Amino acid sequence: MKQLRLTLLCVIALAGCTATPDIEPLPGSLTYGETASSRKTQAAPGTKIQNRFLHQGRTVYETYEVQPDHTYKLIRRSMVDSLGD
Repeated sequence: MKQLRLTLLCVIALAGCTATPDIEPLPGSLTYGETASSRKTQAAPGTKIQNRFLHQGRTVYETYEVQPDHTYKLIRRSMVDSLGD
């Protein structure tokens, strides 16, 4: 019984780790202000698309994945401070 509880606890903990929340697009993101069906590409599903832009003085790097319906899904974002003059 003790081992069953431990196994269930581990399963619940791991399920929480694999769930990734949707990243909201920023102004400058490829999907900002668009509905899912408004931006389509002919790239193959699974293709990764990179985007780089400035947002509030920071350089933003984004990675999108082309979905089976050929829309973009934002899957990764990183931000770094831009160098000043």
